[in-house]
Amino acid sequence: MRYAVALVVFLLASAAVGGTVAGQESPDLGGPEDTTFDVFLGENGEARWVVAMEFSLDTEAERSAFRDYAASFEAGEAPAGPRIEFFRAAAASASDVADREMRIVEVERDSALTGGAGTLELSFRWTAFLGEQENGYVLRDALQTPDGSWLRSLESGQELRIQTPPNHEIVRSIEARQENDSLVITGPESFDVDEFVVAYERMGPATDTGTPGPGTDWGVVATGLLGLLFVVVVAVVLWRWRSTEPVLPTSTSASDGGESPAAAPPSEATAGDPDEDEESAVDPELLSDEERVEQLLEQNGGRMRQADIVSKTDWSDAKVSQLLSRMAEEGRIEKLRLGRENVISLPDEEI
Repeated sequence: MRYAVALVVFLLASAAVGGTVAGQESPDLGGPEDTTFDVFLGENGEARWVVAMEFSLDTEAERSAFRDYAASFEAGEAPAGPRIEFFRAAAASASDVADREMRIVEVERDSALTGGAGTLELSFRWTAFLGEQENGYVLRDALQTPDGSWLRSLESGQELRIQTPPNHEIVRSIEARQENDSLVITGPESFDVDEFVVAYERMGPATDTGTPGPGTDWGVVATGLLGLLFVVVVAVVLWRWRSTEPVLPTSTSASDGGESPAAAPPSEATAGDPDEDEESAVDPELLSDEERVEQLLEQNGGRMRQADIVSKTDWSDAKVSQLLSRMAEEGRIEKLRLGRENVISLPDEEI
């Protein structure tokens, strides 16, 4: 089997939801208007891919056809794309070229229908996607097969967005526009066989989480650990004290013969915005990642854009994407695709 096929060939075949393949089942459903490939590179050299196809649905017949096809897609039974088999074949072939094992894992399929737009979304994790080099990574051999590159072109309406790994910077790149920490390539565009190379260099020294070497000063290590433990204990004690602080009585019982004094005005130290008091009641650093997201949603009326969650938490897009997918599976949040962004809400919140 030859894997050196242009990405556009795959996409055109996959986009045949309204063409020959899917047309035999649902003639009312046309092909996608836009296809986006988001590649979130991790600091460990892995990549989280999110492939989204957006359809324009103008009639009820088209929306009905999309619902039927989306159910088949989510069940992994759709005859067309986006399909995980292509990427598994590409990873297997690239493993031979790169001489390291790459796998496609954590596959998820999702769909959304909002008004006159429908979206099919395929996401997965590609292990060992980046090749290692001195003080960083290079994106090259994961796109290669024994017959050449499987990524040769993008068609009109297709866009590839590659996010830089956390704590890295681009030191060599193909010709592409940069948006924040991402390289963005919009079709139509074609690539030479050896052209697609992006190199990343780690910013600052690498974090050493391994076993300390023979020259380690164990006294310094022990002192540091004890200091850290002390800080944690103090933080916990203060938090418990704040959450269990008794409420003072505001009046004297009539049975004691006293008079009810007028309520004292709030001092500058206690007066304030109730929302700020609620927000400061629990230190965000003492919460789990899932609880932090739920707290943000509660503070923002029960729903937020995924991009705003990334901004508020200062986490990477890849971490937020994986965390939200896991929370959605557990029923802790609901995720809805609106255009090119996700809207996250607490269960039973209406968008």
